[in-house]
Amino acid sequence: MEPYPNPQHKDPAREQSNGQLIFLAEDDPDDIYLFERAMKELQTKHALSVFRNGQELFDALRVSKPSEPDIVFLDINMPVQNGLECLSNIRKYYSKVLPVFLFSTAQDRLTVEDARKLGATGYLSKPSSMEDLSSLLSSVLAINWCTRSANDFYVHLQLADT
Repeated sequence: MEPYPNPQHKDPAREQSNGQLIFLAEDDPDDIYLFERAMKELQTKHALSVFRNGQELFDALRVSKPSEPDIVFLDINMPVQNGLECLSNIRKYYSKVLPVFLFSTAQDRLTVEDARKLGATGYLSKPSSMEDLSSLLSSVLAINWCTRSANDFYVHLQLADT
């Protein structure tokens, strides 16, 4: 397999806009709509590319010269290639340092631990409101994940209403 492009390479046009390129793998149209709406509410110049499954996202990474993402969000339960499989492929064949977050409704400790072991930057449970999603994305996108330690692991779990 040939080497992939350097994920730290930046597109000069994107740098001038002060925005990040974000890749999202999500198969649920409602969740895509909410993510896109939350991104617009941030009122930033971030660009979002959406893929229907992990395989589509991974294929895009392999050919994404020069517009490689700054951060990736992966749903876990998707057809063709789920989020954990895509994360594993990203870490094995593309980049050990690209910030990759699992973004799912699943909150069990085993799934969160699997994500950590596979090299995820973090694990985010999907918030139940638009306001919470916008706040979560704002917090996550404000951090420079490329400077994190390989041992750092960011976890945000939605607390169940009791």
